[in-house]
Amino acid sequence: MIVGYIPSHTHAAVETPFLYHLSNFNGPIPYDWVQLSVDLQRNEVYVVDTREGDIRIFNEKGMEIYSFGDDHNLGSVFDLAVKEDGSLLVLSRKRVGSSIHHCNFRGEHIAEIQLKNVPVEFSPFLPDRIVYRDGLIYLLNKSGMRIIVTDANGLFRYGHNVKALVTPESDEKRKKFRDADIEGFSVDKDGNILLTIPTLFRAIQLSPEGQAIGGFGIVGGIVADDRGNYYVADRLRCVVMIYDKNFKFVKEFGFRGLREHNLVGPKDLAIDSQGRLYVSQLRRRGVSVFKISFN
Repeated sequence: MIVGYIPSHTHAAVETPFLYHLSNFNGPIPYDWVQLSVDLQRNEVYVVDTREGDIRIFNEKGMEIYSFGDDHNLGSVFDLAVKEDGSLLVLSRKRVGSSIHHCNFRGEHIAEIQLKNVPVEFSPFLPDRIVYRDGLIYLLNKSGMRIIVTDANGLFRYGHNVKALVTPESDEKRKKFRDADIEGFSVDKDGNILLTIPTLFRAIQLSPEGQAIGGFGIVGGIVADDRGNYYVADRLRCVVMIYDKNFKFVKEFGFRGLREHNLVGPKDLAIDSQGRLYVSQLRRRGVSVFKISFN
């Protein structure tokens, strides 16, 4: 069942102070709309810049400590995920098809993971995004709106055809849905898949029943913290919205502007185990980091 929700305006006691921008010794790095992935064990954040073709690693203070990928030995990198042992799953494309490279923490190739036993209804499958959680690999094909989940060795476990699960409410939305893409993609601690579909103004939690939280502007990234709260980027209004585990609106922050706490076109989100929320954005504003605390 898919359930929609329109935000209320009751605010809980949540603090969201700005901390810093991801930086190197030259200052904040002027990124535009990069992909973010967090190492939850070490609280390091990985930034995939698909335009420049490199991956940079930042420590929990937001300073760059290492980079790789600019030699293109792994192909054109789209995304990456971090395993519990600190090794990486790097999703890339070369001339034909996609590849999942198992690499060490320095991005050095260990092995290629092949997808196995993928049902015909999911073939061919060209993933754009990758998430790793509790021994499972989650892969998304954005334009095809399909998801497959495999074990750590690439063996197919199950899949979702999102177009078959989501029914737009109106004729106008059904027309837009034909050419829709999935934008936000993450997995919470319980294994629920979190998605956003901008053309439907919809955020979706794919659980066994399937639920949606929605009623937004042009939605971007979506993540959940360990308490079960949801964070959804609204690119049009330049805010990040917080919902509690019951999908009740809590707070929004950011807003368009040039001050350090403002946001411009927020897109991808990531959250670490210390409650630091990472937000990528436009206008070469880089990656802003906020501290989430509940009183």
